[in-house]
Amino acid sequence: MKERDYYFDNAKCALMLLVVFGHFLRPYIDSVLWVHSLYTWIFFFHMPAFIFISGYFSKKFYERGYLQKITKKLLLPYILFQLLYSVYYFFLYDKQSLEFELLTPHWSLWFLLSLFSWNVLLLWFGRLPKRMALPLALLLGLTGGMLEAEKWLSLSRTLTFFPFFLLGFFFEKPTIERLFAVRVRIVSLIMLAGMFLLIRFGFPDLPQDWLYGSKSYDTLGVSEPAGMMSRLAIYVASLLMMFSFLSLIPSRRFSFSVLGARTFYIYILHGFILKYLHETSFPDFIMDVHGYPLLLVLSVAVMLVLGSKPVIRLVRPLLEWRLPKWRQTTS
Repeated sequence: MKERDYYFDNAKCALMLLVVFGHFLRPYIDSVLWVHSLYTWIFFFHMPAFIFISGYFSKKFYERGYLQKITKKLLLPYILFQLLYSVYYFFLYDKQSLEFELLTPHWSLWFLLSLFSWNVLLLWFGRLPKRMALPLALLLGLTGGMLEAEKWLSLSRTLTFFPFFLLGFFFEKPTIERLFAVRVRIVSLIMLAGMFLLIRFGFPDLPQDWLYGSKSYDTLGVSEPAGMMSRLAIYVASLLMMFSFLSLIPSRRFSFSVLGARTFYIYILHGFILKYLHETSFPDFIMDVHGYPLLLVLSVAVMLVLGSKPVIRLVRPLLEWRLPKWRQTTS
């Protein structure tokens, strides 16, 4: 049996922690400047890096049955959890009617739709030479801001983030391993720290909507040429931060590495916990005690719970459409 590549498990685990932590920070970014800066810093690279890794593991798109496989893996869970979140929001927000919009994904479920679309796009882009495919993907990402699609079918995000997915698809592990040099890691630390300071003191009011990939240039309040130039600058910053972050990830196995193989579960499920807490007095408590570092501890706890074996066994039939494997004893 081929041994797991713990580098990518560790990377996905660290990125998932940033995803959960970033979502927990969201209610406070308009009130606390350094929290806004930290949130913006995280959003510059955490999803681009996740998408890059997803592209890296999509190299088998040409195999027979691949499209059916990702349909089962992504679209079926999307439909099911779109319904579950609709019911959950109906009770949580005390709505007058149950709203189920299949083509407008709830919150974090956009990633499932986009990931499916990126894999489908590989049917064309994956067969093109890299020197042709990447510029075309970049052009799609830049022109995607002209669409007024917002969240519909996650189309805007699909186009905006596709260059990161395709870049990951074309990358090979030896190229990534060049990031592990000591000199590169020192530069990466300086880069990440410098970007935080630049965001904090140079662009403290940078609208985070630019980093979501779901807004049109018109909605963001700029002309199309200015929007494309701004998005290009964001692409450059995101790439530098993404590779800087990836260079700092260790390759050996840790006790938490197993969570990297369970990020799909954590990503889908953490919204139930987060949305509930945000409807309680919990956000007020955090603001009263300035307990923002506690949100990182809470994020770790959420990952440990949602990535635990009992939760995986319970939810596996919904996400993987197969029954859990219970341990059997023989006499």
